[in-house]
Amino acid sequence: MTLRRLLARFLRRSEPPAYDARRDRVRYEICDAGYFEVFWKVLDIGRGPAVSLFIRDTEVMKFDCFGEGRGHVHIDFGRTGHLKALAHHRLYLVEKTVEEQIERTIFELRVNLPYYLERHGDARIRAFQPTAEQLHEVTAKVREAMLTYADTVAGLPAGS
Repeated sequence: MTLRRLLARFLRRSEPPAYDARRDRVRYEICDAGYFEVFWKVLDIGRGPAVSLFIRDTEVMKFDCFGEGRGHVHIDFGRTGHLKALAHHRLYLVEKTVEEQIERTIFELRVNLPYYLERHGDARIRAFQPTAEQLHEVTAKVREAMLTYADTVAGLPAGS
């Protein structure tokens, strides 16, 4: 097998179909080592806006705001190597509407992010400590983008 084929096979494994479903990705820098990526997606389990937190190019958290009974969070505490390996592990959101789930997401990122990061297995992730002002400023932009995507996705036909 050629090196090109091996590389192609590896890349297909590291980017599962769910990652490819991310549409209109927008990146919001928090500070040097971290950023949020806001996007929308349509999957069998739901559709709506989502946001991922990347620290040192590692996806640490992802919030999928899919509405009642479908909105959920993925959290990588650094024990699997990457968040994509945890796609089937979900912490469900109790909020019923996509908009309520977006507000919950912003709350979690502004208030509880240090709690999640302190539990990560990688010391470099634990060391990531943006200021409250940095988080407030960037999550305001994240909220706006997610609300815009919520309106966009709501008008799409099934299977888009």
